[in-house]
Amino acid sequence: MSEDDENPAQDAEAETEAEVTEAASDASAADVEEKEEETSELDTLRAEALENRDRYLRAAAELDNFRKRTVKMRAETRAETLRNVLLEIGPMLDNFRRALGQQADDVASFRQGMEIIFKQFNDILSGYGLVEIDAEGQPFDPNLHEALAQVASDEHPPGTVIQEMEKGYMLNDRVVRHARVVVSTAKAQNGVNATAAGDDEQADDDQQADDDEQADDDQQADNDGKA
Repeated sequence: MSEDDENPAQDAEAETEAEVTEAASDASAADVEEKEEETSELDTLRAEALENRDRYLRAAAELDNFRKRTVKMRAETRAETLRNVLLEIGPMLDNFRRALGQQADDVASFRQGMEIIFKQFNDILSGYGLVEIDAEGQPFDPNLHEALAQVASDEHPPGTVIQEMEKGYMLNDRVVRHARVVVSTAKAQNGVNATAAGDDEQADDDQQADDDEQADDDQQADNDGKA
């Protein structure tokens, strides 16, 4: 074989090796680029996760601080309200002490003094939104009233509050205690009662007559058997 015949084969082999090397180089470069993209994406996700965690921690801290502030404000409001109530009740208690310290034989004057103090106390409670429920003479309302008893009455329509046993109260249009009341019912009519009584008496008479007739029949049967 001549030298010219060997050169083309060598050239072809060299070209093949160069192509393989170039392909391997391209593949390696692609792998490196892909890994770099994956690394960049992972870093982005980690940064977003850290940012979201930071936001969550801040929101949780703000919520906890809000809850603590709310509890503190409620406690302060409750204490301030109680203080104001006690300050307003103080003069009323002073009036009670004065009334109890007097040696008065006049019952009417003593009663008048108690009524003034009672009104003063009601005015204090009304100032905080507490009002009495108007019950007596009103139609029974289960949202406002609690029925303790029912009494037949000719003077009031059925379902009317005829007596108030305990006062009911509302605070800012909300029931805090139902009024405990006695409610009227329809009174049974005398004519109806008399008719019912007559029917019962007639039924008793008929039953007695049937019993007597049955006894006579039994006695006659016994006599016939003996004969």
